Amino acid sequence: MTQNLLPEDGEESLRFENELLKIKMMAECGIGASCFFPGTDVPPELENELLKILEEPDNCLEEFEDIETIPIYDFIGKPAFVKESDLGDDQIPQELERIADLLFEKKIIFDVLSKIDERQIYKFLTEELFQHPILNMPDSEIGSHYFYEDIHPLNEFDTRKKCEEFIEMFFKSEERLNGKALSLEGTSNSADLSNFRQAFDEFSNVKYELLHADITSVECIRKASISFDAIGGSGIEPIHFSGEATFHMKYMDEDWLVISAMFPGMEE
Repeated sequence: MTQNLLPEDGEESLRFENELLKIKMMAECGIGASCFFPGTDVPPELENELLKILEEPDNCLEEFEDIETIPIYDFIGKPAFVKESDLGDDQIPQELERIADLLFEKKIIFDVLSKIDERQIYKFLTEELFQHPILNMPDSEIGSHYFYEDIHPLNEFDTRKKCEEFIEMFFKSEERLNGKALSLEGTSNSADLSNFRQAFDEFSNVKYELLHADITSVECIRKASISFDAIGGSGIEPIHFSGEATFHMKYMDEDWLVISAMFPGMEE
């Protein structure tokens, strides 16, 4: 059993213990959703009782072995929806709210901790969460709480960090960052990157902003708005480049790797 690691300070201590129990269940029992009572202010004592019952090895999964699982889309009644690619930017917020309401009516709540826009959330709901299996218990008082990060574990954060590291290392004169050397060997366009990098003595005034990314569990295409000055040598006027950079990444050996990168000026 999970022990309460905080002093006995009442309700807050119990809520903290509940969160620990949820994390433990997700890690040990294969439960990808937190159990809760949606739409009500559940006393932490009641939630604690439920979680401890579910935490017991005999109750963790065996209680549900004979209950079939169906896609969430089927569970909520196969509602009509518009494909993300067919919606304009002004239509996304309304459709996203409608889908969220349909899920909530069936005691399904989702949260997104990563910094992704509403279009990506809508795409995630209709193309991925809709296909996620759920126990077919429509009359149950227990609901389900899903996190985007359960299905895409920290992919948003990790791919952003990987792109930032690549940019910082690529434009540093010594091609090193925090003791790490920039390696272009794993990139499919390593020759183009190396030739562009070696065509100039150094780069300055590098500014960038990471933009929207298309991310799956194994692949990511991320873009960035970037500008920089390329210096060819003393007495030579710097060349200013600005535009969009593109990074293609793949998840291999439990890490995200940049397999190709394109910066403004490389195509010229």
